Amino acid sequence: MIPYKIFFDDKADKLRISLPDHLTLVEEYLEGQVRSELSKNLILDRIQRVVSGETEVSEGTGNLYSSEIRRDYTRIYNSYVEEQLEAGIDTGEELESFIETKYFAELVTIWMDALNEHRQQRKN
Repeated sequence: MIPYKIFFDDKADKLRISLPDHLTLVEEYLEGQVRSELSKNLILDRIQRVVSGETEVSEGTGNLYSSEIRRDYTRIYNSYVEEQLEAGIDTGEELESFIETKYFAELVTIWMDALNEHRQQRKN
């Protein structure tokens, strides 16, 4: 398992996840794209289709971050930065993070569980 920390960021007034430095875009992807049970289930379904061999790659595009799920690894990348690089513009921003797919699936579930628990606590 990949070390992680879930915490409430008072300044940003939101729940955050902290991962090792090389997984910064995975943090941002989780916080931005995994916001509901539906989004969690869609991602886990994509992972299952790849792991089972139904498809070799499952690509998904979000508002800013996209994912490319393969059996062994998942690539999370910043779509805007990729477009800029293709146009010959280096924004200096991080382009991509790679994570083993099995750990990505675990983090998607852990993140959504923490988010649901946080929402429940705020209601009470």
